[in-house]
Amino acid sequence: MKKKLLDILVVGSGLSSLSFINSYLEKNKKIHLISYDKVIKKKIPNINKHIFKFLPPQMAFSEKKVKEYFFFNKLKINKNCNIFGSLEFGGLSNYWGLQIDTNIEKDLKSLKKKTKKEITKCFFETLQIFQLIGNLKTEKKNYNNSYVKNSFFNEKFYSKDKDIIIEEPILGYKKKNNQKYLKPIDEKKNKFIPKFVFKNFINKKKIVFHNCYVEKIEDYKRNLLITCTDGRKKLFFYTKKLVLGCGTIISTKLIMDYLNIIKEIKIHHHPRLFSLFFLKKKWKNKMDFQPSNLHLKSRRNPDLFTSDFRPGNVKIINALVKFKIILKPFKYLLYYLKEHFIFSNMFLNSKYSNLYIKKINNSFEVYSKTKSLKKIFKKNSNIIYNFLIKTKKIFPFFINYFPGFGSDFHYFGTIPINGKGTLSSNDNGQLKKNKKIYLIDGSVFNFKVNKYPLGLVLANSRRIGKNI
Repeated sequence: MKKKLLDILVVGSGLSSLSFINSYLEKNKKIHLISYDKVIKKKIPNINKHIFKFLPPQMAFSEKKVKEYFFFNKLKINKNCNIFGSLEFGGLSNYWGLQIDTNIEKDLKSLKKKTKKEITKCFFETLQIFQLIGNLKTEKKNYNNSYVKNSFFNEKFYSKDKDIIIEEPILGYKKKNNQKYLKPIDEKKNKFIPKFVFKNFINKKKIVFHNCYVEKIEDYKRNLLITCTDGRKKLFFYTKKLVLGCGTIISTKLIMDYLNIIKEIKIHHHPRLFSLFFLKKKWKNKMDFQPSNLHLKSRRNPDLFTSDFRPGNVKIINALVKFKIILKPFKYLLYYLKEHFIFSNMFLNSKYSNLYIKKINNSFEVYSKTKSLKKIFKKNSNIIYNFLIKTKKIFPFFINYFPGFGSDFHYFGTIPINGKGTLSSNDNGQLKKNKKIYLIDGSVFNFKVNKYPLGLVLANSRRIGKNI
């Protein structure tokens, strides 16, 4: 084959890939990137139609890209789960993930001491490089940028409770100059999504872009041959190293195909419960979509659940109405009352995961199995409710809604570091069956304590970018 041999080829343009690229380009080397932008127009069948009614309002404009993403990756999403797809720039990214869990060490137990140290160091570097905001305390170091959030809850709220641990998340917004408060931030321009990171923190001169999807990975003359499509014709890439940062589901699908694995593989995720609490007094908020102010965790079992709090806003009300059609006639009343609401997501431990992927003929299907979480959600939501009642901030009633398996955006743990079996990777992020393939997304971790695991993914991808 008369094809130039590349030193490195990265697949995916989400946050994990951009963190890797930001780190790798410090070596002043060139990088080739497969990044879907616009494929050649092709009639796409109305597949996975059931998913699109669940897309949050801010993703509605991306519906066509979501459909293309599933179609060109030959991925079918079964009707019994709600997987969200491609966003404006990147793969299965977390558009709502404006907060990063501050607990970075408890999910790293299976790693070597050196690896833990490198990831922890890269976590702090990530916060500094991308100018993220928030407070972080570990046993060895404190990170505090003196950023003031909404002070609606008084000191009594932060007092010790026998059931609840309170933590402040790291927030995904860029802080400018001497900006002190959360509310003046320009959410559209400074939101921590791939497009923003690419524009502000990536040296584009050393990147060669290829607008296509990966169809197949093969061994070829001691290196790798990557077959792609742009929707019309085939494209081929010959590379020494392949870096997959295209999201857990697609990375897993590509590796399953490469290794010819036909058994079902469990996708780890955090099932979540939406909750709506009613405030006695207004919680005024000048942001369109304010991220959670607090993370509440179980004191007795910190890895069981995390519940976040955020003030009511139009975007969340639109999402709620979309999920709960019965509320549609009351939409404008809900807008009027939005400052009397607290919204929350409750994320469970990944042991409650219920998603699977399997190769079927020439495509892959993601599905869930019959499983009820009603009892565990009820028990834990009552802990949160009773805690809020103690603060005397809410009325004694609330609404809960479980949107289904896969609606949490967090997919991970399919090719774990130091895992057992064929689908596993080593501490360097290399696939054990072929060390020329590197994994830099959530597929290499099983997040139990971290229910907002984006920070650890970015730290690890930065680490691999340094070491590769």
